[in-house]
Amino acid sequence: MKRFVSISLRLLISGVLLALLFREHDLVADIVPRLRALLTNWPWTLAGITFAFLSLFLTAIRWHIILRGQVPDLPFHVVLSTEMVSAFFNISSVGVVGGDTYKIMSLSRRLPGQTMPVSVSLVLDHLTGLLSVAFLFTACLLARASHWNEIGYDLRMLITGYAMYVGGALVGLVISWFSFKPSLLAWGRRTFPRTMGNPKLAGLIARLTQVHDVFALLWKRTLSASVVSTGMHAAFFMSFYCGLRAVGGMAPVLDVLTAMPIVDAAASLPVSVSGLGVRERTFEALLAGLAGVPEAVGISASLAGWLFNVFWGIVGGVVFLRARHSVIIPPEVVRA
Repeated sequence: MKRFVSISLRLLISGVLLALLFREHDLVADIVPRLRALLTNWPWTLAGITFAFLSLFLTAIRWHIILRGQVPDLPFHVVLSTEMVSAFFNISSVGVVGGDTYKIMSLSRRLPGQTMPVSVSLVLDHLTGLLSVAFLFTACLLARASHWNEIGYDLRMLITGYAMYVGGALVGLVISWFSFKPSLLAWGRRTFPRTMGNPKLAGLIARLTQVHDVFALLWKRTLSASVVSTGMHAAFFMSFYCGLRAVGGMAPVLDVLTAMPIVDAAASLPVSVSGLGVRERTFEALLAGLAGVPEAVGISASLAGWLFNVFWGIVGGVVFLRARHSVIIPPEVVRA
């Protein structure tokens, strides 16, 4: 019942937001002609699709770097195909089976007994994403700092709020790192035996300790993955810049790169289907405020960028239907 209510709410929110957008900007008169321009401006469309694939490819490299610290013999093509299929589930799923769930299920099937390492690698994978987005966003803000006073008050508050959100997440990450050090947890169990000894809390602490230990073991790989992640996010954001140019809009690349971390964060909220409606409204507001892009153009550009990434999600769906999942036997099992 809860799952049905969650799915219904997501469908309702996306439907209402899109209906409001298309009521303000006529779908047939304002949006469709600009989306048709994707065929006329095919070089930008091709560039957007290429950037979308580059983002997906770098995502697979990022995850593979971390995974190889725990599963050294895992082939890259397995990770790439898993990423492509997960892209399909990310755009098609309205329930609980999203991309991350598929990744865990798929590699756990291929790697018997490796469910926990796979899950931990995904946690580290997302942490590298946080670090790279924070770096890109900070770099863009510094690059356009001289134009800060030209931005409207509401937009400045939105950007400041997002900066506080990212900064708070990084501070929380540092605090978590020190909080779950084994020595500190051992002190906590001795000092607060009743609280720290609670079965539910003990299980959570055990899992977080394992994440801490894996990160301590793979911190060099995590830093390498963060560098790749920066390129991955830049490519993803550039796919939306290409979408803007493909629908006939224009804006400085720096303005699009400044807006996209906020747009992506809003679209990632679990309140809509594949971010539809939320992404378009946020992209429209930010590009209008930062670069004076007409609202209908901003909505069309957001839809175009989304379609570029949907294209590879559909390819991932084909890969999923044609895949024959094999099991990779760890070398130590073979030797045994």
